[in-house]
Amino acid sequence: FRMNNGGVHLKYGVNPDIAVFAKGMSNGFPMAAIIGREEVMQAAQGSFISSTYWTERIGPTAALAAIKKIIKNKVPVHLDKIGRAIEKGWCQSAAKHNLKISIVGPYPLITFSFEYGEDNQAIKTLFIQEMLKQGFLATTSVYVSYAHKADHVKKYLKAVDEVFKLLSEAIKKNKVYILLKGPVAQTGFKRLTD
Repeated sequence: FRMNNGGVHLKYGVNPDIAVFAKGMSNGFPMAAIIGREEVMQAAQGSFISSTYWTERIGPTAALAAIKKIIKNKVPVHLDKIGRAIEKGWCQSAAKHNLKISIVGPYPLITFSFEYGEDNQAIKTLFIQEMLKQGFLATTSVYVSYAHKADHVKKYLKAVDEVFKLLSEAIKKNKVYILLKGPVAQTGFKRLTD
């Protein structure tokens, strides 16, 4: 629902065997829906299925309201536009400050990574630290929402530009670790997937 009304499969013309939709269609409220080919869906009829949301009524109500708003306000178009503006800003600032980054993901869920090998996580940690000083609780991913407007992006990218400048200088002078006020951020669950 972030990329297309009704699911991203419609945007790309894919007919999935099965697809699961969850809180993206209900603005974060507990909700899930499953669609798929009849023969695949029929396989579930012979087994007991339980649900966390079994008796919950707010989720379906929120989903109906959210879907109406998503369609009325053309939310996927807005998310795409904001994500593209963020990507453009990252690219411009990285080029301006000779900072090596790569960018991936669909525009509503855009992410950048630093390209400095073993120092990537320390650089990312310094980015987070310095963005906090600029007033932004930010990492290298942006989950674009309908609440994000052009003015927010402008302020965010101004902060990114200042932080990218600092990062570039820190990398050149080999001061990334010196500038950190705490330990390098952990990578989370990566160890479980290696």
